[in-house]
Amino acid sequence: MMSSMFKEDPVFKATPETVGSLVTAIHKGAIALPHFQRSFVWEPKRTIELLKSVISRYPAGTLLTWEQSTEANFGYRTFEGVLPTDTKPRRLVLDGQQRLTSLYQALTGTGDHKFYMRVWPFIDEENYSLVPLEQVDLDSAIMANDISRRARQNPANEEWQIANGVFAISEYDRLRPWFKKLVRYVRSDRERADRLEELLHQFKDTYLQPLESYAFPVVDLPMHTSLVAVCNIFETLNRSGKVLGPFELLTAKFYPQQIHMRELWDAAKRDYPLLVEFQVDPYSLLQAICLRVHQSAQRYDVLNKLTAQNIKQHWETVVAAAADVLDMLKRECGAISVQWLPYGMLLVPMTAVYPEIAQLRSQVRAIARDKLRQYYWCSIFTENYDQGANSQAGADYRLLCKWVVGESDVAPEAVADFNLTDKDILSARQNRKALYRGFMSLLIQLGAKDFTSAQAIANVHTNDMKFDAIQVFPKSWLNSHENNPDSHGSELILNRLLVGQGTKKEIRDRPLGEYFAAQDTGSQHKMADILASHLIDPDDHGGLMSLDYSLFLRDRLSSFVEEIENVTNQSIIYDSEATGE
Repeated sequence: MMSSMFKEDPVFKATPETVGSLVTAIHKGAIALPHFQRSFVWEPKRTIELLKSVISRYPAGTLLTWEQSTEANFGYRTFEGVLPTDTKPRRLVLDGQQRLTSLYQALTGTGDHKFYMRVWPFIDEENYSLVPLEQVDLDSAIMANDISRRARQNPANEEWQIANGVFAISEYDRLRPWFKKLVRYVRSDRERADRLEELLHQFKDTYLQPLESYAFPVVDLPMHTSLVAVCNIFETLNRSGKVLGPFELLTAKFYPQQIHMRELWDAAKRDYPLLVEFQVDPYSLLQAICLRVHQSAQRYDVLNKLTAQNIKQHWETVVAAAADVLDMLKRECGAISVQWLPYGMLLVPMTAVYPEIAQLRSQVRAIARDKLRQYYWCSIFTENYDQGANSQAGADYRLLCKWVVGESDVAPEAVADFNLTDKDILSARQNRKALYRGFMSLLIQLGAKDFTSAQAIANVHTNDMKFDAIQVFPKSWLNSHENNPDSHGSELILNRLLVGQGTKKEIRDRPLGEYFAAQDTGSQHKMADILASHLIDPDDHGGLMSLDYSLFLRDRLSSFVEEIENVTNQSIIYDSEATGE
């Protein structure tokens, strides 16, 4: 009986399918998404991480699909970036939507971001050979460009691409003409040019081929799988399993040398509760040590260059420095919890440099801390850590040491090349998470008050008293009224207000101006002071009370520009289109 049972076909059949075949099926509509799947939410840096895994041929997880019959009318939608077709999908994706959407958009050039690759990190021109992939800094080799934002350079420009050795990843299978132009640009000698062109084709065959041939294991549920089973499978995906990261690997590596990393980390959490409160990853402390010793925060260097002696010499110093930096961010920069910390990676270079700051005389230390805070705010508002964070940390640390602690006038990139316009601020949406958190933490630092207690949020925020950001002008209200002549979206960061749960329930779906007007005179007087602390003009003629969304945005933009200039010690560039002048 049991023998015959095990001879039955398995319910779940896992079959490897290449990225190329999956992208083609998505494009044709043969693979789609069930309606209950959430929207595409990955940030560009997560797409870059996936591209790195594919190029490196590392495992990137299993996909789960559900076979559909031709008669089925189960609700579905195409992937974001795919044009609607009349084709009914043969399969729906239950697990893997974010990965497949990322790959589809990166390889077809669709979506809000276009992805590019620098060719020179892969090429050893001196020896006319390919650089081993494990030695390539993929963080700096792959980049994303927001096509809706003004940038210092335009990666879509072919002349710029050739001059910088950068190509669009969506052109990965059509690079022969680009290679020829690149070779002509950098080599005049015919023999050397031919050798370089041959090497570029080797690069394509070796490192870009996985973009087509990389295979995901795909588990395909048969079409007769019940809805109950599908729901249970969908809800229980990825609930278990522990990632084996660099910290765990180094724990094992250093154990024979009497360095017990897990015990060190447990002691650090016990001695410095802020590390627990801000959910610090112990790997970031190892990166800070690697910066101090080897001027690098790259994973390769952390794993291969850090020694047990490095840990002995720097662990306690770096742990204390991390706690000091977190204390500064919490008390002086509005990052009152991990929820409002824009970039966890910023902690790495700041921690690495802080021991030198701590040793300075009080007056000089105060100046150094001012510079460190300026660097922090500039990094947030330039979004410098959105991609290539490990490389950025290394570059920043080398300059921070001399600029913050030494006598060098050469500031880190975010400070030296600060370039922010009022239009950038006006158009910023909440999905730009680091920028959004930066805006909210700036409000908290400026003394934004709680609507219930009228006390500063920084003073009343606890684990039991959480704050959320609601829309001042709700989307539903904007869609039903004609008070938005400039057609600004409701998801703008400038349209966000920090409130407690009780206030959120009271306001419900009303514009804040209507909620304000419904209060009695005494409450309005109190609330006007609270609104001002959130950089919102409570005046009767302002955009809030006149229910004029465009005017409200212009008013608040002006206030934010002034405060951002104060904390960054930089000037915002005024764009006439942003202010309507």
